[in-house]
Amino acid sequence: MSRTWICGAVRDVVLLGVGLALAGCSMSRAPGPVTGGGAAAGPAPESSASAVATPVYVLDPSFPQPSIPFNQVSWMRVDRKTGLVYLLQRSQPPVSLWTPAGELVGTWDTEVLGEPHSISFEDLADGSRRVWITDMAPPRSAGVGFGHCLKVFDMDGGLLGTLGTCGPDSEGTGLDPVQFDQVTDVAFDDEGERWVTDGDVNGLNNRLLEIDPAGTVLRHWNAPGDQPGSGPGEFDLPHAVLLDPCQRKWVADARNHRIQVFGAEGDFVGELACFGELGVFGIALTDVHASGEPAATLFATASPTSGGGTGTVYLFEVTMDCSEPRAIGSCTPVTRWDIELLQTGQTALLHAVTTEPDGSAIYISLLGGPLPPQKWVRVPVGASEE
Repeated sequence: MSRTWICGAVRDVVLLGVGLALAGCSMSRAPGPVTGGGAAAGPAPESSASAVATPVYVLDPSFPQPSIPFNQVSWMRVDRKTGLVYLLQRSQPPVSLWTPAGELVGTWDTEVLGEPHSISFEDLADGSRRVWITDMAPPRSAGVGFGHCLKVFDMDGGLLGTLGTCGPDSEGTGLDPVQFDQVTDVAFDDEGERWVTDGDVNGLNNRLLEIDPAGTVLRHWNAPGDQPGSGPGEFDLPHAVLLDPCQRKWVADARNHRIQVFGAEGDFVGELACFGELGVFGIALTDVHASGEPAATLFATASPTSGGGTGTVYLFEVTMDCSEPRAIGSCTPVTRWDIELLQTGQTALLHAVTTEPDGSAIYISLLGGPLPPQKWVRVPVGASEE
C-alpha cells in the first residue's frame, strides 16, 4: 500500500514496547496500488516472495541529536568500514560524522568546498582510503572554494587533489583533459576506475563518464551534444550513480523519471521506469541478502522535479545473479511511502538516500533550507504499528 507521512514535531515520536507510535507524524493509506509511468507503483502482489513479510519503516526521532545547525543537507553516506554516517551540507561545517544512534562524533571545518553535492568513499589496493566530494560552485554556500570539479580528501578532511579544473568559470564539456560543469556523483569499480555523473539543473552536460586513475576518460555515455536525451544511455540530469557486486552501474536519471542500469562492460541492460512524473534523485543498495536467491534491496527517493509537494521513498528487490546480468528485477516496489516536503522558501527535495548494509535503516537528505536529515528504521517482524 502507499503511505503518506506528514511530519511536524518529529522528536515527539516515542517507542511503545515493541510497537512504534509517531506522535509528530500522521499517516494516510491509499486504498490500493497507484499506477505510475510503467509498472504499478504499489506493493508486490501477494503471490510474490517479497510480499511474505512486507517491510515497514518508521521515522526515528533520535537522529540526529541536537548539536549543529543544518542548512541545505545535500548528501549522506554510510561508511561500511566504520559504521559512521557522513553528512554533507552546503553550510558550515560542510562534513559531519554521526553514529547510527545520532551522536555527532566529528566535523570537517574546511573552507575549500563551495557548493558540495555528493560524498563517496574510495578503497585503494594498499588498504588506504579516500573521500571524494563533487563540488558544483558557484554559488559558494559552504566556503570559499570553487567547483566544476571533484575534490579528494584523506579520511581526516585534508585536501589531497582534484579531478577537473576548479574555478569560477572553469565549467566545460571537454574530455581530454576532462572538464565538468554541474558534476553530481562518483562511484568506483573493482579496477579502481571512476564512474562520474555530470549534469545538474541548467548544466552544460548530461553524461556518464568512465575515468581511469590517471584521470583519462575511457568512455562516456550521452545524447548528441551532451543535450538531454531519453534513449538508452542518454540522460536528463544524471544525479547519482552506484555499482553493485556484479559491477553493474545504476544511474538515477532524474528528469527522465527512471533508473538506468549498465552492465560490467558498460552495455545498457535495462531500466526501472515506474516513478510516474517524479524525478529520481537518490539511490542506495544493501548488501546481497544472506539467504534465498541472490538479491539485494534497492532504495530510491523521488520528488517533483520542480521541488516541493510530496516525495516518495521506494523499496525494490533487485536481482544480483551475476551470471544473468540483464536480470535486474521487477519495477513493482515491495513497498513505498510518501514524505511531505515542508515549505521553506527554497526548493525542497528528497535529494539523496543511503542505507545500512542490511537495510535495517536508511538516511535521507532533505535539500531545501534548514531541514534536518531523516533516519527511517525497519520495524522488526511481528512488532505492532500503533
